[in-house]
Amino acid sequence: MSGERQVRVYSAGGCEIVALLGEIDHATAPLVERDVLASVRATTGVVVDLTRTTFLDSAGLLCLDRMVTAFGDRGAPVRVAAPADGMVRFTLDLIGFLPDLLTEDVDAAVAAMTR
Repeated sequence: MSGERQVRVYSAGGCEIVALLGEIDHATAPLVERDVLASVRATTGVVVDLTRTTFLDSAGLLCLDRMVTAFGDRGAPVRVAAPADGMVRFTLDLIGFLPDLLTEDVDAAVAAMTR
């Protein structure tokens, strides 16, 4: 699966939503990162939607970290939506991913951005 098919970008609630689909691993992470950073220019807020991400390895975690850093450098607040009972969230919790950025779903992430 190419990076283009794994990334969906749309707007909701004044934020840009970046949905990452399927497995984000060593084979796909560089394409995903490139596509996301090239297509998302918003500074009002970005939600990285991992609700339909099925697997995230170390390359996927690095990709996510780089995206969060890049959006932050652009002045765009970021939230990451990952269901609490999913494997991706388990991985994020295990590595100590910034808990203040995590929400359970996209609606909660958008709401956190607009408070």
